[in-house]
Amino acid sequence: MRDFTINCSNSLVLMIDIQDKLFQAMSQDSQAMLKKNSAILINTAAEFSIPLIITEQYRKGLGETIAELRDPAGKSLNLEKIHFDCMKNEEIKQAILNTDKKTVIITGIELHICVFQTALSLLASGFKVVIASDAVASRRKHDYKTALKVLSEAGALIYPTETIAFMLLEKAGTPEFKKLSPLFK
Repeated sequence: MRDFTINCSNSLVLMIDIQDKLFQAMSQDSQAMLKKNSAILINTAAEFSIPLIITEQYRKGLGETIAELRDPAGKSLNLEKIHFDCMKNEEIKQAILNTDKKTVIITGIELHICVFQTALSLLASGFKVVIASDAVASRRKHDYKTALKVLSEAGALIYPTETIAFMLLEKAGTPEFKKLSPLFK
């Protein structure tokens, strides 16, 4: 049976291109969902010392990562790119490989472009890819639905953010659970 689990020891979080201009092109519902759920992933990663890599597509034209996520991400590695596929940027590829993790949890925009191409490259390279379904977005609903469907067929795991966070938490009553539980309200 294929392994559908994720854990802290073998995971990293990859936040792809949640930048000012791209973010503004998303619907208000998508913006709210992206902010809330990406923040949950950032905070969960920080709590468990899970590596967080942030990418920004052509910063000069699209701006920086939105402040609401840039601030909680703190001093995480933030790398600029011009390729849509993060794995075609040597610096980002090396950063991912240097973590020595085999599971990549992805949040970002746009799902049907940069997230999609990156996820396919990661799968082809032998990584387990987990797409946070409520922490990714596209401008058009059809593009979003089609990308999730194809990524699932390609072997990516498609989980809601809470499922990911609770799999990493593993149990209630811990200091980590108490610290993160207000984020789920």
